[in-house]
Amino acid sequence: MPRLPARRWFTFSALSLIFFVVAAGAFSSLGVVLPAMVSEMHWSWTQAGLGYTLLGVACGLGSLAPAVLIRRIGVRGSMVMGTLCMAAGFGAMAITHSVWLYLAATVLIGLSFALVSTVPGTHVLTDLFKNRSTALGAYFTIGALGQVAGPLMYVGVHELTHGWRPYWLTFVVMALAAGLFAILTTPGKRDESRHAAAAPEIEGPAEVLEGLKDWTVRRALATSQFYVIVGGYTTFLLINTTAHGFAVAHLTQRGVDAKAAAAMLSLEALIGAGVSVLGGVVGERVSAKTLMIASLLALSVGTAGLAQASGWGLMMVYAVGVGLGLGLSLLASTMLLYQYFGKRPNLELFSIMCLISTTAAIGPAFGGWGRDTLGSFTGMFWLCVVVTCLMLAATVFMRPPVPRIAPELEALGEGAS
Repeated sequence: MPRLPARRWFTFSALSLIFFVVAAGAFSSLGVVLPAMVSEMHWSWTQAGLGYTLLGVACGLGSLAPAVLIRRIGVRGSMVMGTLCMAAGFGAMAITHSVWLYLAATVLIGLSFALVSTVPGTHVLTDLFKNRSTALGAYFTIGALGQVAGPLMYVGVHELTHGWRPYWLTFVVMALAAGLFAILTTPGKRDESRHAAAAPEIEGPAEVLEGLKDWTVRRALATSQFYVIVGGYTTFLLINTTAHGFAVAHLTQRGVDAKAAAAMLSLEALIGAGVSVLGGVVGERVSAKTLMIASLLALSVGTAGLAQASGWGLMMVYAVGVGLGLGLSLLASTMLLYQYFGKRPNLELFSIMCLISTTAAIGPAFGGWGRDTLGSFTGMFWLCVVVTCLMLAATVFMRPPVPRIAPELEALGEGAS
């Protein structure tokens, strides 16, 4: 594991860059490109929504893969496999002429998202930096900027080429470049074992004693708090995949210009990016639970605005609300998981959380079916509002879990404090 400050920042830059690329080419990009693909290929929205669902399913089910790979062959091994999947997925998307190749491409992109983004990123950065919330906030901000860049890049490439295939070819090149940088600067298996044995920064006696109270994976999975956090994270993904998948098509159906709808999607992501870095700083002083409550509240208001938007007023409610909510979401759930259960089981718990959250992938499939059957995406967005409000109530009433520790350890911890 890198120890020198300069090497540490190279690792941070590489992890952030590859997160930026995969975020730019995955959820937000696909939502902007899909109307053109559906029109040219004569697909139904049910088929298009199924691709978005498979993207989310692959991302969720693939979340355990980086945890296993990191333990066995290091972060670098995860980056190698993720880079290959990412380039193959974008390449398949560029050459697709059938719905089956499109579906296979979404699976590859979803798997690559799991292999190169938040699981390895949070695992490495929580050990490289003492101010973890600030570091993660900056990391998530750069990833969120990818979601800003994706729709804008598509508008630019489409203006130059008058097609959507060159857009996906651009991402093949970007994936290979970012992947090579990540492979060269992230730890291998030998570095990973050394990293697991010693923190790169000195911790005080009280912090070390507190670490002895870390939960095991099995004990954490037996708590209701873990599933409330997972439920909140799943809600974030439900809104993320559904809004990004259908917001442009939904807004254009309600009379909004297609370019204005794509710009609104980028504005939402830009607000989320700004909130991510601000949330990282605020997260050093405010509890992660407070951040999660604020995130869920903003998401419910923003999604309601999207459901009824047909002009600039409610579109701004959507952009600001969903931007704020998604901007805080990943940081809030990551830090809440860390604060409640500690570092030792965090890699596995984070991966399990991502795995369970795969259930959010039903949103795009249901939304596409609803559009073909009912003629509108509106009902799906209102259903998302209801789910978000339920998770908001559960989070408000959640209390920190209490670990069962030996009396002598408790006395030792109290003496150190």
